[in-house]
This record gives sequence, structure tokens and C-alpha cells, in this order.
Amino acid sequence: MRINPTALAGTLVMAAVLAVAGCDKERHGPAPQAAVAPDQLAGVRRASEASIRGSARNPDSVRFRGIQVWPQAIRNQFAVCGQASVFGPASATYVLFVAVVTRDDGAEDPDRRLLVEARVGSTVTEATRVYVDTLARCFEGGGPQPLRPERAVPVPPVPDDMRAVLAAQPVPAALPAPAASAPAARAPAVAAQAVATRQPAVASAASVYTIVMRHGGNIHRSPQGAIIRVEPRGKELRVFGEAPGGWLLIGETEASGWVHRSMVERR
Repeated sequence: MRINPTALAGTLVMAAVLAVAGCDKERHGPAPQAAVAPDQLAGVRRASEASIRGSARNPDSVRFRGIQVWPQAIRNQFAVCGQASVFGPASATYVLFVAVVTRDDGAEDPDRRLLVEARVGSTVTEATRVYVDTLARCFEGGGPQPLRPERAVPVPPVPDDMRAVLAAQPVPAALPAPAASAPAARAPAVAAQAVATRQPAVASAASVYTIVMRHGGNIHRSPQGAIIRVEPRGKELRVFGEAPGGWLLIGETEASGWVHRSMVERR
């Protein structure tokens, strides 16, 4: 199999960045999670490797090296970072990968106690996404930061269909300029209604405001849910609603995903 020299060079640069990110973990402070038993970390690593093997064309030929497991800021979440050879037994090329593993101790099915979202830099596009995940997650306490870790708020169930959530309050194409006090006055009523109905707090058209990505970050299908894309630093987005724990429902012309408040700043 022929390897694109440009893609290979980019991968080598990202490998160097991964090493720097690992050395720089001290400035981020200690991991917020309690000490994790070695056998649990080993199980997290095995789950990530199994996920990557399962997505490869030749699972038996996949090889790994330089793997590290980093506890994340969110409780029971881990980032598994390293390199993998996924191009077949004849290839000696290794590329970066990042797997986010969430442990659900309450799951009745043992096979579903570890949920894995893995990305492998096997293409130029995926290599860019893995690079962003590496900078955001490959250190202790990485990933989205809880708004108040000492008072974790359970996240209510969120429908996968964002349009259904906003159907009752459609957003017009051209939004009128809201009064200065409108967002602040509307927010408590929206949040109270969300808690009472077990639905996410959805803002009205008058309370929609604009945020900017502070740095490249993951956009989730639901709060703490699966990652659906990565938005770059400086990207302007609209906020259509909020959920407990600091999660914002964002999009360009309509709601399309969730991002944590720590990843953005208000315009």
C-alpha cells in the first residue's frame, strides 16, 4: 500500500506534539479523579485497542506502541493515546490515535460498561481531528472541564433530534436585537422549566446569543455524549439553549450539537 509522504510527514509532526503534550501535563494540575486501580486502567486500554482493531480491515495485523491512559476531568472518563499500525501486515507505518473511554459502572451488561469513541489518523482529515483531540485530551485532567466538579448535576435525557427539541420555539432567519436585560431575565425561567420537565433548557429566539470557540474543541450529540465533529479555534456559533453542568446547545443557523462552556467565550 502506498503512503502519501505529505500525510506521513504530518503524522510525524503530530507525534512530536503528543510527546510535548505529555511532558507539559504538570501545568494543568493533578487529575481530578481519584486514583484508579491498575487493572481498571488495563481494562480501559484493552477496550480501546479492541475498538480500533474492530474498525480495521485486517484486525489481526493491527499493532500498537507508546500507549498511555489519561484520566479526564469528567468522572469515569479516560483518554487512551498512542500510535497504531492499521495499514496491514506489510506496512511499518504508525499513526496517532486517541480513544475516549467512558466507564459506566451501573450498566447491567458487562460489555457496555466501557463505551469507546476512537479516532485513528489513517487519513489526512482524520489526522487533523486526532491532532486536535491530542492537544485537548492527552494529559491528566484533560477534556471538557466540569463547571462545578464538587457538585455534579445529573444531565437530563436529551433527544437525538435537535429539530424536535426546538419545534415549539422556531428561530427566525433574522433575529431582532435583544434588549440588554433579555438573556439574563429569560435564563432562570428556562432553567426552571427544564428541571421540572426533565428536558434540556432551550432558549427562545430572544435569548439566542453568539459565542466563539476559545480553542479547537469537540461538539457532542448530547451533553457528555458521542463526539460528532470538531470546531476550530475562533469559530463563531449561536447558542440556542443550555443544560445543567455548563453544556450549551449550539449551531450556525440551527442547533446541531452540544459544547461545554469551558471551551468557548461569549461574543
